[in-house]
Amino acid sequence: MVSCASALPAKPFVETADDAARFWQIGLLWRLLATGHKTGGVLCFVDEINGAEEGGPVTHTHPQDEGLYLIEGHCTFHAGGQTIDAEAGSFVAVPRYTEHAFMAAPGCRFLNFYLPSGFEFMVAGLGVPALRNEPPTSADFALPPRELVEKLGADYGQISVHGMPFADPPKRENMVTSPLIGAKAAPFASHAKTARAYWSNSILWSILADGSDTGGSYTLLEELCPKGSGAPPHLHRFADEAFYLLDGEAEFIAGDIRAVIRPGSLVFVPRGTVHAFRIRSETARLLNLYTQPGFELLLELTGQPATSKSLPPSDLRPADVTASRREALFSEIGMQVVAWPDPLL
Repeated sequence: MVSCASALPAKPFVETADDAARFWQIGLLWRLLATGHKTGGVLCFVDEINGAEEGGPVTHTHPQDEGLYLIEGHCTFHAGGQTIDAEAGSFVAVPRYTEHAFMAAPGCRFLNFYLPSGFEFMVAGLGVPALRNEPPTSADFALPPRELVEKLGADYGQISVHGMPFADPPKRENMVTSPLIGAKAAPFASHAKTARAYWSNSILWSILADGSDTGGSYTLLEELCPKGSGAPPHLHRFADEAFYLLDGEAEFIAGDIRAVIRPGSLVFVPRGTVHAFRIRSETARLLNLYTQPGFELLLELTGQPATSKSLPPSDLRPADVTASRREALFSEIGMQVVAWPDPLL
């Protein structure tokens, strides 16, 4: 199996969908926002847009946990014996070694992350460099040689179940899946409109996935933030963190990086890196991924359960939590506030 661990420690970075390396294959535009080389092998993160026809991979498995968030359109997922119809704003989790396939509707756009990394080798090795920042036409690409798909798939750890992804077109009969017996986690879908949510620090935090959902692998949040909200300088000792801006504008500092980001931008923050952010637009909406769960425990302790999917009321009272209990939880999840002046205020 391909190992993507970098020989050097990961550094914070910002990548945008407009500037990322991009490829065409199986009717999709694939934009590599984060690769294992840049994340120290922790994850890869891909922005994908489907073309004018339905498309997707046939049933397969791989040794990475996979998450997919739909930005636009509709997609039908088959995973672990389930069929999940997902719309814009849906998140679908596919645990490692779980049989899965999907069919994306024309024009569907989604984010796709893998923990640990490795899938980017399949994209770059089997795709055609995209000459335009838009989905391909049928004349822009051809399916790669089957022998190459087999070789890269074996190196990556992909196992074909009903046909071979990137080599066989999807059909009803080759998108059937079965449950993984003895799995620590099962496939599931969530949506910010219905997910468990908390109000804290003027932000609405919707928990799309937590450690109990993902077998202890990761936590994913969707945040609705007002202007001026954010986080002061702090670090996480145990978890790498990624932010993807869906709407609005935000300013980030991470290590020696300071940047104003807009929709389509990814910020990667390696564990141990001091970082902070502040919302600059009237409101903003972002995804927040932690590569080790735990932050949701802080929301449960210090936040108030949200009674609507809106920003917190102005008269919201903070949760009654002692300083010692808060400090104990910070230590447990490896979070540390840094006593530095906040440069973003």
